[in-house]
Amino acid sequence: MTATIDTLLDDDPIKWVQGLPDYQRDTIEKLLENGSSFDDVAQAWISASAENTYRFAAVSPVGNKGAFLENLKIEIRAFLCGDKKYKKERDGLFGEKGVARTYVVSAMAVAIAPHLSVASAVISPLIALVLASIGKVALNAWCATQNEAQSGGQLDETP
Repeated sequence: MTATIDTLLDDDPIKWVQGLPDYQRDTIEKLLENGSSFDDVAQAWISASAENTYRFAAVSPVGNKGAFLENLKIEIRAFLCGDKKYKKERDGLFGEKGVARTYVVSAMAVAIAPHLSVASAVISPLIALVLASIGKVALNAWCATQNEAQSGGQLDETP
């Protein structure tokens, strides 16, 4: 699986954003052009377009809007790094050659959305931004970094 996603990650990170619909892409590209990081843009996106999503971040006090993005990153990490709850979706997505970024973002959004009780359309831009922020770092290195930062999930040993 990592060989397929690594080929997508080993490219210009902005290509993840370019697969989004125009109304999402244009806004995100303007924020990036102004010097914002992918994480900054993701947090701005939540504040501007998904004001009530932070309520789904049950582990943090109500009102902590940053918790939603952190919870989404935990789910993205679980999806990419081998959590068994995403095995079926991950195997179907990365088991084929020639996977397109748009399909990756859409498939991940559909798989992750129910775990966050939010519509997949709300998190698609955020997933694209998180994947873009991974950039050219190898997936295994990113997963290892995330394992250290978030030591609460049960993941399979191999992605």
